Amino acid sequence: MKVTTLIFQQSRKSPILWAAFLSVLVAYAWAYSYFAGILIIGKNTDRTGATQAAFIDAVYRSASLGLQEERPSILGEFTSALPQYTDGIVDPLFPWMLRGMADEPPDRVFEAGKWLNFTLSGVLLLILALGAARAFSFSGAAAAVLMGGFGVILERSAYFSPDALYYLLVVLTWLCALSLIRQNHLWLYGVFGLLLGLCFLAKPLIWPVFAGFVIVSIVRSLWTAFRTRRNRVEGDLWSPSNQLVGFAMSIAAFLLVTGPRLTYAAKAYGDPFHSYQSYFIWLDGPEEAARFQSEHPGKEQLEAIPAGETPGLLRFVRQEGAMALFERGWRGALSQVKSSVLGRGGWILTYGAFVFVVVAAIHRWAVWHQDDEVWRVRGTSARWMLLFLGTVIFLSLCHAGIGDPVIAHSTMTTSLFLPILVTFIWISERYRRQLQRSRFASAVNWVYLVLMTLPILWITYRIIVGVSAPAA
Repeated sequence: MKVTTLIFQQSRKSPILWAAFLSVLVAYAWAYSYFAGILIIGKNTDRTGATQAAFIDAVYRSASLGLQEERPSILGEFTSALPQYTDGIVDPLFPWMLRGMADEPPDRVFEAGKWLNFTLSGVLLLILALGAARAFSFSGAAAAVLMGGFGVILERSAYFSPDALYYLLVVLTWLCALSLIRQNHLWLYGVFGLLLGLCFLAKPLIWPVFAGFVIVSIVRSLWTAFRTRRNRVEGDLWSPSNQLVGFAMSIAAFLLVTGPRLTYAAKAYGDPFHSYQSYFIWLDGPEEAARFQSEHPGKEQLEAIPAGETPGLLRFVRQEGAMALFERGWRGALSQVKSSVLGRGGWILTYGAFVFVVVAAIHRWAVWHQDDEVWRVRGTSARWMLLFLGTVIFLSLCHAGIGDPVIAHSTMTTSLFLPILVTFIWISERYRRQLQRSRFASAVNWVYLVLMTLPILWITYRIIVGVSAPAA
């Protein structure tokens, strides 16, 4: 009992355990750097691929914005200093970070971008690890970061693309949304809007997270309005009255960050939220998508499309029928799950779900057999967190599933890998903490410790094997 009390103590964690955790974190950071270096130097050496070449070109275009103005205004100077250039495929955040190298040749920009990507992903992972260690147990924090970092972030951190950065920004946005679902402080809405804006600047695929949060917030407000007087007396940490002002703060923060990009897209393409992917998902293949983009490179060509002929839901249903839409979405969703989510470390998500089920079962058993103990805590946010998770997964799979014939490995679905895992661990940690004042505390602590230690040991073994035989 003393061992688990030391390990899982929340109010003041042992300095010895903090020192051990930080030491282990340094060791895994070295392993992350080692493998990333192999990928950067030995594997990703060709900058001429379509995706990486487009982002390199965007660096030069991003740096050139505003230079053609002879007497730029103060507002123009301000907006030109913010991320804004997009060609409808490449988004501005990552190229904007490298605009200071616009005087360098493409090879130098390529190398610098790869190392910048690795550095950003590594730093964000370290911040996530430290934050998780404060919020979770040390074992839970270590398992979540290692499974996420080595499971999906590492493979994208060596490329000249915003994927790794976008994945981690999505995680931070997701954690902010979960925190708001638990207790919606007004200031958190501002942070949520800011993170949404940064995600949008990296890739405009974050809308299911925002839509899911809005849906859950509305449903929870309705639930709060109609629940019984007895439940109102119990109270909780979530206030429906904060929503209106909170949403306004989120929108204001989002527009503050994304305003220049929205303005640029509106001028160039006639739509501030323009992205060719919103057209591509309704087409039949990559060739048709490439042809559509080449035939409609700007605002004039896009606005010249006859009414009712713009690729979208209405045209698809009119031409193919509702059943074809359902069949395409269903087949595509299954493909996306296999290729983009489960295909990239699916055992990790499966294991995370298993941990959640085991801990939730112990928690439910304790509730059924508590015998009027005094360990109950207020708050029922776990159900809303799960509703948020399910809503975002559903919206993402619908969108990515319809677009699967054109975009087979959607970033939208792959980016859900770490958020899903973190949600399972977060709720498991909450259930475990709720049991600390019950007679089930020792049992749930030991079970959770063992379940979290197993993936840590497995990943450690894989790291040792990888270091011993890096070519493999």
